[in-house]
Amino acid sequence: MQTAIDVQALRTSVRLGDQHTIGALARVHGPLLGLGDNDQPLAMTDHCEHLLVAAGAGAGTTTLLRALAAQSLSLGASVTFLDTARAHRWALGLPRATHLSRLEAIHDHLIAAATALPSVHVGGGWKQRTVFLTEQLGSLVQGLRQYWNLTRPESQLEESPAVEALTTLLAAGPGRGVQFIAGNPAGTVPGLLDESLSEVFPTRVISGSATLWARLAPTVWFVPPASCLAGRMHVVTDGAPVGMQTLQLTETEARQLAGGPAQKTKADKTQGR
Repeated sequence: MQTAIDVQALRTSVRLGDQHTIGALARVHGPLLGLGDNDQPLAMTDHCEHLLVAAGAGAGTTTLLRALAAQSLSLGASVTFLDTARAHRWALGLPRATHLSRLEAIHDHLIAAATALPSVHVGGGWKQRTVFLTEQLGSLVQGLRQYWNLTRPESQLEESPAVEALTTLLAAGPGRGVQFIAGNPAGTVPGLLDESLSEVFPTRVISGSATLWARLAPTVWFVPPASCLAGRMHVVTDGAPVGMQTLQLTETEARQLAGGPAQKTKADKTQGR
């Protein structure tokens, strides 16, 4: 069955200090994604499920991931930033935040995290949750494979152990308190998983071409035109797409919301990316 997308009137910006945003934050239990029609708040579910943001350059991926990470920290989750692009240095030194930018460190951390997964189901509350955030899932996988090919000892393993660990965390993590919030503009990661990303990531936030929609939301037959307005995206869960304007936080606002000291940054002057 295919689903059409309703045309909706949306705000052109959703900022932390706006009254409509404050009201929306008071009505949700999980991190706020943004506001839909008539200021309807759209938020991440309380269930420990992966979320994928698939949008082109300038669409607001970095800003949305920043907002979700800051809110996750404020709810008591531990957040590990797999940040090879160094786009989330605002989180350095925050409580419960681990920031990794070097492939060697990311390689070792993923293997350790997969090894440490509990063998039984654990509670998925935010205070018991570990969130992994990465801006470019496809580029991360490619980088880990290149790192392994260049540095591996004499081994019969063709696939990077870190990529194997990443696959384990994606497959088994939700039932064991591990959640990924990932950006991936291409909507595909060759050789990572047997399932499509639409099956691995129950919640997808999309802004892009018809090809991208076909990969990540194949039941949506009417593809909305791409918007030039940063933060104008659609969230898809269970095949039902909803248009929204995403929440925008500056780096200083993100640090404050996450419980850390404010630090003025150059990025704040341009309201982030």
